[in-house]
Amino acid sequence: MGYLLLFTGKGGVGKSTISAATALHHATQGLRTLLVSSDPAHSTDDVLGIKVGSQPTRVDENFPLWAKNLNAEEMAGDFFGKMEKLMDSSFGSLPGFDSSMLSDLSNFPGMDEAFAMEEIERLCASADYDVIVFDTAPTGHTLKALSAPDFLNTFLLKVLRMKAKIENLKGFFIKKGDTSKLVDLLEDFVARIERLKILLRNPEYVSINLVTIPTEAGFGECHRTVRYLENMNIPVQHLVVNQIIPAFTPDVWAIAPTNPAVALLKTEYDIQQPYLARFKKLTSSTTIRLVGMTRLPFEPRSSRLVDVAHTLWGERGLNFQIKPSLEVQEDSLIIHVPYLGNAKWTKDNWTYRFGDSIHHIPLDKPATKITRKTDKKNNSVILSWAND
Repeated sequence: MGYLLLFTGKGGVGKSTISAATALHHATQGLRTLLVSSDPAHSTDDVLGIKVGSQPTRVDENFPLWAKNLNAEEMAGDFFGKMEKLMDSSFGSLPGFDSSMLSDLSNFPGMDEAFAMEEIERLCASADYDVIVFDTAPTGHTLKALSAPDFLNTFLLKVLRMKAKIENLKGFFIKKGDTSKLVDLLEDFVARIERLKILLRNPEYVSINLVTIPTEAGFGECHRTVRYLENMNIPVQHLVVNQIIPAFTPDVWAIAPTNPAVALLKTEYDIQQPYLARFKKLTSSTTIRLVGMTRLPFEPRSSRLVDVAHTLWGERGLNFQIKPSLEVQEDSLIIHVPYLGNAKWTKDNWTYRFGDSIHHIPLDKPATKITRKTDKKNNSVILSWAND
């Protein structure tokens, strides 16, 4: 299972930098790490200093670090294209039926991000990576994506009602197989997002982190996000306040009246203080850990991400315990996945299925005399084999 570290926040607050530094930190610990971005701006390329595609791209040959960009709009388009074909084949013979009604469904706010989160669920269910760092689209899209199952369930109910009414009309014929495929397509997608929501509520495997800056807009967005996630029973682990002006010594501030550069810095410092106090108050009555990142004297990208990672994951920074998803021993393999006990395994015990996704255990061993034992207490599955 890939432990999930999710970073969300307003655009322009340094979310991609924080995400990339986090991915680098875990990769340097020897953990197989995948950095995934669904932000349409795809700042990951600029931050890493390499071209990142839709398939995992190796970032550094010295560390097990990969990155990929998700085209959420394209993923949503493919899904609704399938739906439109199935709608046409099921109901296209009806007078006045127009399958383009699905365009309204695809334009539902956050629907594209829902497909990115569906891909995250698939990655988390696999044993391909130990850590998945998810750099989301701006907060609003991410939060609305969590409401997508409710919206799609309403649409699915309408489809089923339409089917029931039409079947009672004489003279109309519905291809039952296509209608069944349409229902299965919708139900599987909804199930995936619901599984992800369950996973997001598990702080042992998932770390939800908000990235913000000390401004009025930054605090307002952050406050709304914390309350929204609280209402969904999804815990926030860290609140990262970025771009803080450091508290210089009194002798530095003393020259502000005669030094315009210091005066400008001191003005911004003073503006930030009330917002920093509000962030402290927001987190004081919660379990959210407040982490501050000062403005840096260098551009935080490419090779300088190492410096950002050291500060971000230092003694006063982010903290999240991770163990490899695969523990290889001489005659056994321990796989850590939260809901792996509910998976459907193949006969050779090296492949398991969730929904319509098939996952292969990335280990080259002969598939003979293998026994499988589920350890629900530790959310693990143990595969053992006899030595020849």
